[in-house]
Amino acid sequence: MQQLTWQKLAGVGLAALVLAWLVTDQIERRGATPLPVPWSFDVVCLAAGALALWLGWQVRQYLRGKRPSLDGLRAARTVAYAQACAYVGAIIAGACGGYALGLLESWGHGPRRDVIISGLIAAACAVGMMVAGIVVERWCRHGGDLEDAESAEPQPA
Repeated sequence: MQQLTWQKLAGVGLAALVLAWLVTDQIERRGATPLPVPWSFDVVCLAAGALALWLGWQVRQYLRGKRPSLDGLRAARTVAYAQACAYVGAIIAGACGGYALGLLESWGHGPRRDVIISGLIAAACAVGMMVAGIVVERWCRHGGDLEDAESAEPQPA
């Protein structure tokens, strides 16, 4: 399994943003009424991120020797879930951001402003899920934390 990189996540998010912006712009030009992003969408994104953090914390404790009963397969599944949260969060953040961007010309219209705000809130919640996935993926690396990786000095050969 490959590690997450910000370049991959940014590329996926940017592609989703451009596609959503283009689709929203075309649909609005044809006279369709945009719908707000439901609040339940935000709750699901935040719950997925919270679950990733909870599972990742258990794996982190396992790697530190504080939870010897945790199964290694569960740790691997947690990493896969964390990476899925990061990628899905990037896609959703880009799509909701593109949706809001496509409607930005209508900011002066009250109901459209509410739709734009709902898209931006959904994008922010998706960014939270993405960040949770990144953090958990780093917690699950064998050998420790970000602090350990940053403070490690290369040994002379």
